[in-house]
Amino acid sequence: MTGGYMEKTAIVDLSCSHTEIIDFSDEDKRNFIGTYGFGVNYIFNNQKAKIDALSQESIFGVLAGPLTGTSFPAVSRFVICGKSPLTGTWGDANGSGYFGPKMKFSGFDGIFIRGMAQKPSCIVLENGTVRIEDASELWVLDTYETEDKIKSIYGKEAEGICIGPSGERLSPISGVVTSRGRIAARGGLGALMGSKRIKAIVVKGNCSVNISDKEKFNLIKKKLLKQIKDGNGSAELLKTQGTPGIAHGSLKTGDMPIRNWIGSMEEIKNPEQFEYENMEKYKISKNSCYACPIGCWGYVMIGNGKFALKEPAHMPEYETIGAFGGYCLCDNFEAIIRCNDICNRAGLDSVSTGSAVSFAMACYEAGLINKKDTDGVELVWGNHKAIVKMTEMIAKNQGFGEILAKGVKIASAIIGKESEKFAIHVQGQELPSHDGRFFPNLGFIYAIDPTPGRHTRWSFASKPLELEKIYPDVRFDFTNTEFSGRAKAYHLYFALGHLIESFGTCLFGYNSTDVFTYPECYEAVTGCDIGIGDLMKAGERIGVMRQLFTVREGLNPANFKYPEFARGSLDKGPIKGIALDIDTMKKEFYDEMDWDLKTGLPSDKKLKELGLDNIKDF
Repeated sequence: MTGGYMEKTAIVDLSCSHTEIIDFSDEDKRNFIGTYGFGVNYIFNNQKAKIDALSQESIFGVLAGPLTGTSFPAVSRFVICGKSPLTGTWGDANGSGYFGPKMKFSGFDGIFIRGMAQKPSCIVLENGTVRIEDASELWVLDTYETEDKIKSIYGKEAEGICIGPSGERLSPISGVVTSRGRIAARGGLGALMGSKRIKAIVVKGNCSVNISDKEKFNLIKKKLLKQIKDGNGSAELLKTQGTPGIAHGSLKTGDMPIRNWIGSMEEIKNPEQFEYENMEKYKISKNSCYACPIGCWGYVMIGNGKFALKEPAHMPEYETIGAFGGYCLCDNFEAIIRCNDICNRAGLDSVSTGSAVSFAMACYEAGLINKKDTDGVELVWGNHKAIVKMTEMIAKNQGFGEILAKGVKIASAIIGKESEKFAIHVQGQELPSHDGRFFPNLGFIYAIDPTPGRHTRWSFASKPLELEKIYPDVRFDFTNTEFSGRAKAYHLYFALGHLIESFGTCLFGYNSTDVFTYPECYEAVTGCDIGIGDLMKAGERIGVMRQLFTVREGLNPANFKYPEFARGSLDKGPIKGIALDIDTMKKEFYDEMDWDLKTGLPSDKKLKELGLDNIKDF
């Protein structure tokens, strides 16, 4: 490879303060591309099966992609990965902002960490060097305070990722935060980082990402920028409104789950509060990730009132609006802003936190818990003051909040009394703010992916009109509720989705450009012309490795239980009468992928086809 990769990945063992630097082979780069492709390959081969996710033997990875750090638009992504403390499966979570590019500028493609530091520590990557420093003064600080300290200690050009107090306490719904509210949230990987006693990873440096073919690079970049400028795909909505812009439409169509997944939009008293114009009035600035012209995020401010903020906060994304809004029947946007800020500062996954509050409200309504259990908080639907209060309690690990901070699966086991039916999760992962009965493809992926319950997995980043031209005989109509016949399309998205994410590409950029533009970018940057067929095979290989990791942990995704309240039909609303037929889709998909439904394992033929036939550790 002549470009794209920094040719250095840091390996840190905190138990003995040992560091070394490795480089992945050209074969690994072709086979696993980057981000969680590198992550799952390295961790699978260097971590024992079935260990406790929070043990010293577990490995925590942070990796960028080969396109990250270039000036292509929408390629700023990095990934954190390891065994999920929340689900026990393979875990990865996607981050944005500036950290990924600046990790490349520090001279590294990524870092893997094992062991446990004797005291709170910070790892610094700077111009090809690695050092471990004392971070005792950062411990217990919230994420905003931590980022401010990082800038004051290491300079304004330094960038960091950090955990908040929830990650320090090993909450299985905690994530990793950067850029004052951009959070790699899902899977509880903040707890994995916290178990290492690593408060932050700081990157700085002046290395540059080499471009193999600068002329081709500039031509493709020009094409990408024009597509985004012209509003291709979702670009126009994202440029002007960001993800909050879909909230009102999602509410009206039945995409946004309501009242813990068993209600409908008619129960929202003031649905106009979800119109973008009524949210935009709180916005004070727009922001963007590194070298991205879309600029889909920004900051809001509430100057006075009961939910006043002491400083600007991140604008809630759609998922957060759905979790604290639709799930909880809350139509007070100031309360949703406050809940989002609480989660970001504590380092909590806002989707899981909103789901936990919604779960508690359902239990409260059913009489399974009462005000004595909830420390006096009246958890009735739509009580926005109570929603904010319980979110604060989760963030502080106080009272009933300590139970909910464990996630809905564990919380329901503690409460008992048939509360399990109100716990909306797959294998412990709380479901996102898109209803699978509206998007059947998403419901299916929630149910069977090795990292379950994710709305950004391979099927949602769909480009059906473009793919239809290449595969005219494949069915891409994912909103149709005829559940049979989707498997071939799922196979294609499985491969393409993992490939795109391993490049370091943001799905918003991908959804705003021609479908195979980023593979062209990969060739221009790296100089590796392996063809779209082999690239798609690399994407499938990465996805299969994630499957193998989870199966080796003793879990077959085909056996994951899907909550009945989220798959059964509703008696009113836009998606009335639709029930998910997960079993049909699952069987057809496993047949298409040549995986065994009983074991979850690919066939020997499939493993050989992907060059994985040397894997025997099961």
